[in-house]
Amino acid sequence: MPENKVRILLRNPFCRAVVISKRPLMREGLQIVMRETAAESSQILLADYFDLTSDILDKVDVVMLELDSSQQEILEQCDYLNYLKSKSQHVRWIFILPLHLRNIAVERLLTANTSLLSLHEPTSSIIEHIFNNTDDIERISKYLLLEQAEQASVNDMVKMSLTFSECRVLRLISKGWKLVQIATLLEKNYKTVSAQKKALCADWKLKQMPKCMPGYSVIMESGS
Repeated sequence: MPENKVRILLRNPFCRAVVISKRPLMREGLQIVMRETAAESSQILLADYFDLTSDILDKVDVVMLELDSSQQEILEQCDYLNYLKSKSQHVRWIFILPLHLRNIAVERLLTANTSLLSLHEPTSSIIEHIFNNTDDIERISKYLLLEQAEQASVNDMVKMSLTFSECRVLRLISKGWKLVQIATLLEKNYKTVSAQKKALCADWKLKQMPKCMPGYSVIMESGS
Protein backbone atom coordinates (compact mmCIF):
# COMPACT_ATOMS: atom_id res chain seq x y z
CA MET A 1 0.00 0.00 0.00
CA PRO A 2 1.47 3.41 -0.90
CA GLU A 3 2.40 5.71 1.92
CA ASN A 4 0.20 8.69 2.73
CA LYS A 5 1.31 12.00 1.21
CA VAL A 6 0.91 15.32 2.96
CA ARG A 7 -0.14 18.02 0.52
CA ILE A 8 1.62 21.30 1.20
CA LEU A 9 0.63 24.67 -0.21
CA LEU A 10 3.73 26.30 -1.68
CA ARG A 11 3.54 30.08 -1.58
CA ASN A 12 7.12 30.36 -2.78
CA PRO A 13 8.25 27.32 -4.81
CA PHE A 14 11.36 29.29 -5.84
CA CYS A 15 12.45 29.59 -2.21
CA ARG A 16 16.18 30.09 -1.64
CA ALA A 17 17.08 28.56 1.70
CA VAL A 18 20.13 28.09 3.89
CA VAL A 19 20.06 24.90 5.95
CA ILE A 20 22.46 24.99 8.91
CA SER A 21 23.01 21.93 11.03
CA LYS A 22 25.98 20.06 12.45
CA ARG A 23 24.24 16.84 11.44
CA PRO A 24 24.77 15.78 7.80
CA LEU A 25 21.58 13.74 8.11
CA MET A 26 19.56 16.90 8.71
CA ARG A 27 21.26 19.00 6.03
CA GLU A 28 21.20 16.46 3.24
CA GLY A 29 17.81 15.08 4.22
CA LEU A 30 16.09 18.45 4.01
CA GLN A 31 17.81 19.16 0.71
CA ILE A 32 16.40 15.94 -0.73
CA VAL A 33 12.87 16.70 0.49
CA MET A 34 13.01 20.35 -0.68
CA ARG A 35 14.09 19.31 -4.17
CA GLU A 36 11.35 16.71 -4.33
CA THR A 37 8.81 19.28 -3.10
CA ALA A 38 9.84 22.07 -5.49
CA ALA A 39 12.50 21.50 -8.12
CA GLU A 40 12.80 25.28 -8.59
CA SER A 41 14.01 25.80 -5.02
CA SER A 42 17.67 26.16 -4.11
CA GLN A 43 19.61 25.26 -0.99
CA ILE A 44 22.90 26.22 0.62
CA LEU A 45 24.10 23.71 3.21
CA LEU A 46 26.27 24.83 6.12
CA ALA A 47 27.56 22.99 9.18
CA ASP A 48 27.97 26.11 11.33
CA TYR A 49 26.18 29.46 11.41
CA PHE A 50 29.57 31.20 11.68
CA ASP A 51 29.92 30.34 7.98
CA LEU A 52 26.85 32.44 7.24
CA THR A 53 28.09 35.59 5.51
CA SER A 54 26.37 38.82 4.50
CA ASP A 55 26.78 37.82 0.87
CA ILE A 56 24.84 34.59 1.48
CA LEU A 57 22.13 36.37 3.45
CA ASP A 58 21.60 38.85 0.60
CA LYS A 59 20.80 35.98 -1.75
CA VAL A 60 18.37 33.87 0.31
CA ASP A 61 14.79 34.04 1.58
CA VAL A 62 14.97 31.68 4.54
CA VAL A 63 17.56 30.55 7.07
CA MET A 64 16.82 27.28 8.84
CA LEU A 65 19.15 26.76 11.78
CA GLU A 66 19.23 23.76 14.09
CA LEU A 67 20.35 24.72 17.60
CA ASP A 68 21.91 22.03 19.77
CA SER A 69 23.68 24.16 22.37
CA SER A 70 23.55 24.11 26.12
CA GLN A 71 21.60 26.86 27.86
CA GLN A 72 24.80 28.77 28.66
CA GLU A 73 26.06 28.52 25.09
CA ILE A 74 22.78 29.70 23.56
CA LEU A 75 22.80 32.78 25.78
CA GLU A 76 26.18 33.67 24.30
CA GLN A 77 25.04 32.91 20.75
CA CYS A 78 21.82 34.91 20.81
CA ASP A 79 23.57 38.27 20.52
CA TYR A 80 25.40 37.20 17.37
CA LEU A 81 22.30 35.61 15.87
CA ASN A 82 20.28 38.74 16.51
CA TYR A 83 23.06 40.77 14.88
CA LEU A 84 22.77 38.61 11.75
CA LYS A 85 19.00 38.99 11.83
CA SER A 86 19.26 42.78 12.01
CA LYS A 87 21.44 42.77 8.89
CA SER A 88 18.96 40.66 6.90
CA GLN A 89 15.46 41.86 7.70
CA HIS A 90 14.09 40.39 4.47
CA VAL A 91 15.03 36.88 5.62
CA ARG A 92 12.70 34.53 7.50
CA TRP A 93 14.52 32.73 10.31
CA ILE A 94 13.50 29.23 11.38
CA PHE A 95 15.12 27.84 14.52
CA ILE A 96 14.83 24.12 15.24
CA LEU A 97 15.68 23.49 18.87
CA PRO A 98 15.48 20.98 21.70
CA LEU A 99 12.81 21.54 24.30
CA HIS A 100 15.17 22.71 27.02
CA LEU A 101 16.02 25.79 24.92
CA ARG A 102 12.41 26.79 24.25
CA ASN A 103 12.06 29.47 26.92
CA ILE A 104 15.39 31.09 26.09
CA ALA A 105 14.56 31.10 22.39
CA VAL A 106 11.16 32.67 23.02
CA GLU A 107 12.75 35.38 25.13
CA ARG A 108 15.86 36.08 23.08
CA LEU A 109 15.18 35.06 19.45
CA LEU A 110 11.46 35.24 18.73
CA THR A 111 10.45 38.15 16.48
CA ALA A 112 7.86 38.81 13.78
CA ASN A 113 10.27 37.32 11.25
CA THR A 114 11.09 34.21 13.24
CA SER A 115 9.59 30.76 13.80
CA LEU A 116 10.56 28.28 16.50
CA LEU A 117 10.17 24.59 15.71
CA SER A 118 10.66 21.46 17.76
CA LEU A 119 13.63 19.15 17.31
CA HIS A 120 10.96 16.47 16.77
CA GLU A 121 9.05 18.49 14.17
CA PRO A 122 7.57 16.44 11.30
CA THR A 123 9.35 17.02 8.00
CA SER A 124 6.11 18.23 6.42
CA SER A 125 5.86 21.02 8.99
CA ILE A 126 9.47 22.12 8.43
CA ILE A 127 8.91 22.19 4.68
CA GLU A 128 5.71 24.19 5.11
CA HIS A 129 7.54 26.81 7.16
CA ILE A 130 10.38 27.03 4.64
CA PHE A 131 8.18 27.50 1.58
CA ASN A 132 5.45 29.64 3.17
CA ASN A 133 7.31 32.80 4.03
CA THR A 134 4.23 34.77 5.10
CA ASP A 135 3.08 36.72 8.13
CA ASP A 136 0.35 34.22 8.99
CA ILE A 137 2.71 31.26 9.50
CA GLU A 138 2.86 30.14 13.13
CA ARG A 139 5.66 31.64 15.22
CA ILE A 140 5.87 28.83 17.77
CA SER A 141 5.19 25.33 16.54
CA LYS A 142 2.39 23.40 18.20
CA TYR A 143 4.86 20.55 18.65
CA LEU A 144 7.13 22.81 20.64
CA LEU A 145 4.26 23.96 22.82
CA LEU A 146 3.49 20.38 23.84
CA GLU A 147 6.71 20.25 25.82
CA GLN A 148 5.80 17.75 28.53
CA ALA A 149 4.11 15.30 26.19
CA GLU A 150 6.96 15.48 23.69
CA GLN A 151 9.60 15.04 26.38
CA ALA A 152 7.80 12.00 27.76
CA SER A 153 7.65 10.56 24.26
CA VAL A 154 11.40 10.91 23.79
CA ASN A 155 12.08 9.26 27.13
CA ASP A 156 9.81 6.37 26.21
CA MET A 157 11.61 5.95 22.89
CA VAL A 158 14.97 5.70 24.64
CA LYS A 159 13.62 2.93 26.87
CA MET A 160 12.54 0.82 23.91
CA SER A 161 14.75 -2.16 23.08
CA LEU A 162 15.59 -1.04 19.55
CA THR A 163 18.86 -1.26 17.66
CA PHE A 164 20.64 1.94 16.65
CA SER A 165 19.67 1.36 13.02
CA GLU A 166 16.01 0.82 13.95
CA CYS A 167 16.04 4.01 16.04
CA ARG A 168 17.24 6.03 13.03
CA VAL A 169 14.55 4.55 10.80
CA LEU A 170 11.88 5.10 13.46
CA ARG A 171 12.88 8.72 13.98
CA LEU A 172 12.69 9.46 10.22
CA ILE A 173 9.33 7.67 9.89
CA SER A 174 8.00 9.69 12.81
CA LYS A 175 8.96 12.85 10.95
CA GLY A 176 6.89 11.78 7.93
CA TRP A 177 9.68 10.50 5.68
CA LYS A 178 8.87 7.96 2.98
CA LEU A 179 10.66 4.62 3.00
CA VAL A 180 12.33 5.34 -0.35
CA GLN A 181 13.66 8.65 1.05
CA ILE A 182 14.98 6.91 4.17
CA ALA A 183 16.68 4.25 2.06
CA THR A 184 18.37 6.91 -0.08
CA LEU A 185 19.45 9.02 2.87
CA LEU A 186 20.83 6.12 4.93
CA GLU A 187 22.30 4.43 1.83
CA LYS A 188 20.34 1.26 2.54
CA ASN A 189 18.47 -1.13 0.31
CA TYR A 190 14.74 -0.31 0.19
CA LYS A 191 13.88 -3.87 1.22
CA THR A 192 16.13 -3.55 4.28
CA VAL A 193 14.35 -0.38 5.43
CA SER A 194 10.97 -1.96 4.74
CA ALA A 195 11.96 -5.01 6.80
CA GLN A 196 13.04 -2.79 9.69
CA LYS A 197 9.70 -1.03 9.58
CA LYS A 198 7.92 -4.39 9.73
CA ALA A 199 10.05 -5.29 12.75
CA LEU A 200 8.98 -2.05 14.43
CA CYS A 201 5.37 -3.00 13.82
CA ALA A 202 5.81 -6.42 15.43
CA ASP A 203 3.55 -6.83 18.44
CA TRP A 204 6.33 -7.25 20.99
CA LYS A 205 7.80 -3.84 20.11
CA LEU A 206 4.70 -1.96 19.09
CA LYS A 207 3.06 -2.65 22.46
CA GLN A 208 5.90 -0.75 24.10
CA MET A 209 5.42 2.28 21.84
CA PRO A 210 3.36 5.03 23.56
CA LYS A 211 0.46 6.31 21.48
CA CYS A 212 1.52 9.89 22.20
CA MET A 213 4.91 9.30 20.55
CA PRO A 214 5.35 11.20 17.27
CA GLY A 215 4.92 8.80 14.38
CA TYR A 216 2.77 6.22 16.19
CA SER A 217 -0.17 6.86 13.85
CA VAL A 218 2.14 7.02 10.82
CA ILE A 219 3.61 3.58 11.54
CA MET A 220 0.21 2.09 12.35
CA GLU A 221 -1.53 3.46 9.26
CA SER A 222 1.19 3.24 6.61
CA GLY A 223 1.64 0.08 4.62
CA SER A 224 4.64 -2.17 4.44
